[in-house]
Amino acid sequence: MNRKSNDDQAEIKKKDVSIEYYISDLLVILGYARIWPVDFSLCKMLFSTGVIIILISANSLILLAEIVQLTMINDLKLFANIIGVICLHLAGLIKWCYCIKGNRQIVDIAIKLEKCHVLCQQIDNSKEGCRMYRNEMEYARRCSSYFIYGWACPCIYGVLHWCTNPFLLGTWALKQMNSTNHTFIKRSLPYIGWYPLNTDDIYNYIYLYVMQVIGGLSSVFGNIFYDTFYVTMLMIVCAQFQYINTALQRINFDNNVPEAMFILERKLKNCVDCHAEIIKFLKTLQTFCGPAMFMQCVETLVLLCLVSFEASTIKIAIDKESIFKLWSLLEYFLSASIQLYVFCFFATQLKYLGLQIAYSVYFCGWEFIIFNERKDQSKNNIGKQLKLCNIDRLVQMIMVRAQEPIILTGGPFYVLSLETFRVIISLAMSNSVMLRTISDTMLDE
Repeated sequence: MNRKSNDDQAEIKKKDVSIEYYISDLLVILGYARIWPVDFSLCKMLFSTGVIIILISANSLILLAEIVQLTMINDLKLFANIIGVICLHLAGLIKWCYCIKGNRQIVDIAIKLEKCHVLCQQIDNSKEGCRMYRNEMEYARRCSSYFIYGWACPCIYGVLHWCTNPFLLGTWALKQMNSTNHTFIKRSLPYIGWYPLNTDDIYNYIYLYVMQVIGGLSSVFGNIFYDTFYVTMLMIVCAQFQYINTALQRINFDNNVPEAMFILERKLKNCVDCHAEIIKFLKTLQTFCGPAMFMQCVETLVLLCLVSFEASTIKIAIDKESIFKLWSLLEYFLSASIQLYVFCFFATQLKYLGLQIAYSVYFCGWEFIIFNERKDQSKNNIGKQLKLCNIDRLVQMIMVRAQEPIILTGGPFYVLSLETFRVIISLAMSNSVMLRTISDTMLDE
């Protein structure tokens, strides 16, 4: 008896797992970024706040230096180089500040997601239904964790690799060292910008170099925080939609059982409530993330265009400088492309799973109960007739609501989909060819 009661309690605990468990890795990094409210000690809170201020300030300073430098050049190739880096730094800064400013909205989004989570668990209260839902959510949790660390590590590596290029290329000028006073003739920084300091002085150079490394990491962190939040939300909703489809498709009941009609009605009602709540959640998520996604689409288009143009202007040669330059541009191109592709992929997946609900509810077998009950003319039970009417109405309600595609947008112009990804990549390539033609024409003149 005790063993049975312990198993029941364990089952209840598994069923009542909060949504915070499935997004725990996300909440940890958002907490350290001062986006998600956490109960830090005073010292820890002051330390994290100070680090964030330093990171954001360094990013703002190098952005200012790059913008000033941009107004002082006439070379189209150098202009493209600086604009591409500005887009990357500006995107990270805007995303981080936007999330910090809208942290209350993020909490509200999490609360709405928790409500969706509770309603999903009520669709099928059986042990098998609970197990299926846990499996879907566990899979989404693992995918979210893999994405967080799989996205963060390459991005941080890319920035550090870019910042170490001056040393890897020998721009520290060890070969050009003066043998008498041991001073360096040439020094270069990872990012091009205007600074009111003389980089020939070793202390000024170290100060600017450290500031650029910190600023570069800050822009990467800003992208990571926002991207992981948005993608994790989409992963969780995709898992919930997948569960609704599975729960509707596994409505297997014996037509001779009188309770089958009541079971079907209850499950359809729960599906209607859960689906409606998920739609509300997605509207809230879209309202919050739409402006940032518009900036993301524009930034990716500009970055891919300028990186492609810059890569086309590099003279292919077997030397360190050309190889490192091409490799760095390839890293930028792949990171920007993969970043946009992930958003478009999950938006497309969400649209597909949302439309699939209409097919799932239509083929769940609801017509067999209605047919068998109406076939027996001897039954004149008003209660059962009302139940049949409710089932008809619920099926129609779910199908009509699910047939409207779920569309996530990036502002007023971009619809997040794989087709949009293809169009942006094609447009960026076309623009890069046009820029190359303009550059060649200017050189000929």
